[in-house]
Amino acid sequence: MNEEKTNLWQIKATVSAKGLPFYEESLGEISSAVMFNEIETGEEKGKWILEAICEQEPNANLLSLLWQNAASATEEEAPAYTVSALPDRNWLKENLSRFKPVSVGRYYIYGSHIKEAPPEDKISLCIDAATAFGSGEHQTTKGCLLALDDLANDESFQPQKILDMGCGSGILSLAAAKTYHKPILAVDIDEESVRVTTESALRNQVTDYITAEVGDGYKKGSVTKNACYDLIFANILAKPLVSMAQDLQKHLSDGGVAVLSGMLTEQEEWVLEAHCQQGLKLKKRYQIDEWSTLIVGKN
Repeated sequence: MNEEKTNLWQIKATVSAKGLPFYEESLGEISSAVMFNEIETGEEKGKWILEAICEQEPNANLLSLLWQNAASATEEEAPAYTVSALPDRNWLKENLSRFKPVSVGRYYIYGSHIKEAPPEDKISLCIDAATAFGSGEHQTTKGCLLALDDLANDESFQPQKILDMGCGSGILSLAAAKTYHKPILAVDIDEESVRVTTESALRNQVTDYITAEVGDGYKKGSVTKNACYDLIFANILAKPLVSMAQDLQKHLSDGGVAVLSGMLTEQEEWVLEAHCQQGLKLKKRYQIDEWSTLIVGKN
């Protein structure tokens, strides 16, 4: 019997909604693609199946260290994971096909594998986010889209310049571009995220508005050069949100607002206090399951 040739390895685990961004980030360091799907039925409903595809067998010691570090951040017991060799197949394409369309407020997010026409009464965002965080399914992304939806209802708020700090898949840049039709600078430390954002901007015909660049937060020269911003998205994690609060305030225009997410509800006061110390004020909060999203404003 002929054996199927394999050049790929799969890391697979079932993780909590709380732990998903931490484990996704840790596996992103050693894999070429990370995919996740929510379990919708059964005893594990609400948890997520996380899969990472590696182009070589992952180092067992390094993987264990990354996994334990992620578990420490969640303050939960680390879930079990498996590592297995895969036959040569288009795993990225196969996993993309699992993503179902998501509706959040006025936004309808769907993958390129969906053939049905998007609803005419929604702002449609076509995005394949398997190799970058942000497919519209996770609570942090939903919170940001709900915040943007509410901001768009305020006719007095018309941002002229927008910054997407830690853009991931670029989903928030796409939504903002189709909502406001104004210049958006999308920045991420991960080259793959910038590639996905650029590709998605082209697919959604908003390249006139979105510029995606690799950069380390507000240290990126173009971020400072183009300041100040009327709207800043920062959907990252609690610790970098706190450490970047001062820089965010400096780059936010008078009367501008920032949408902060990626924090657990139990971390909300820590993140909020860091921004209040910079003179920003809470305008609205959103809580979805264990995750919080905040809108803060300057003046």
